[in-house]
Amino acid sequence: MKKKVKSDSVLLPPQITAKSWVVVNANTGELIGGCHEHERREIASITKVMTAYTAIQIIKGLNINVNESKVETSYEASLVGGTTARLEEGDVLSVWDMLHAMLLPSGNDAAYALAEYFGLVLIELELKTTKIVDPIQVFICEMNKNAKSLGMANTNYANPHGLKNFFNKSSALDIAKLSLAAMKLPLFAEIVKKHKYNCIGQDLFGNSKTFVWRNTNKLLAKGFSGLKTGITASAGPCLASNYKDEKVNLIVVVLSCKTPDHRWTETVKLKDWSIRLLAKDGAEAKRLIFYDSKKHGKVL
Repeated sequence: MKKKVKSDSVLLPPQITAKSWVVVNANTGELIGGCHEHERREIASITKVMTAYTAIQIIKGLNINVNESKVETSYEASLVGGTTARLEEGDVLSVWDMLHAMLLPSGNDAAYALAEYFGLVLIELELKTTKIVDPIQVFICEMNKNAKSLGMANTNYANPHGLKNFFNKSSALDIAKLSLAAMKLPLFAEIVKKHKYNCIGQDLFGNSKTFVWRNTNKLLAKGFSGLKTGITASAGPCLASNYKDEKVNLIVVVLSCKTPDHRWTETVKLKDWSIRLLAKDGAEAKRLIFYDSKKHGKVL
């Protein structure tokens, strides 16, 4: 196992099944430890962190009112498989509600609907400069632009939801960089910490429709501040997490764990190991800085 700590440190990383992992000090942007953290692999629904990040950047840049702006679920969005928010064609939700539909139950349908909506926003904004007319592809291009700006050198996005796609890949380290940036966005941080969310939208015929979604992240019950789960047959069980208390603020990423339950237990093991390591005298001197937390989105 490749380690980021020197051999004179007594606290070696725990043995875990994740094929790649990384832990970052979110207060300083310093790397605490990792294994195969640069290795490119599929990341399943952790893709949705970038979908949300990209949507929120557009929201901020255009001063979009997330409660008044409405997203209609297209026929194509309603057909997306895997984990869904149970959206049907014609369902209408606010942007705020649709972000919850994507991030809590990990709705692939909601991710597609958001990508369509914001892709159209970008097409209207760049009508004279873009030759791409497919809103999904326009949005994916924007996701990749954001990945590049964050220094995610081992990342390429090919869809907005993370369903199996050979070209939709990232690395544990890149996901940590994105997680650091995403958790600095108040809209994102507020959503991913929620255990449950209720809202009322409209169906195809304009009738009121109630939605109830629960967060797929079981670590919220253990003091974690949320982020994103992911699992497909090709990516394996994955998890990006944020843990924060009065002493530490950590980003933990585990990719391709042995079983879905291993991602919970191994994230906790890495969190506990990191806390003990940071408490050691002189431990901070052994860190490798890769992210300048004082400059949002700028990677050293």
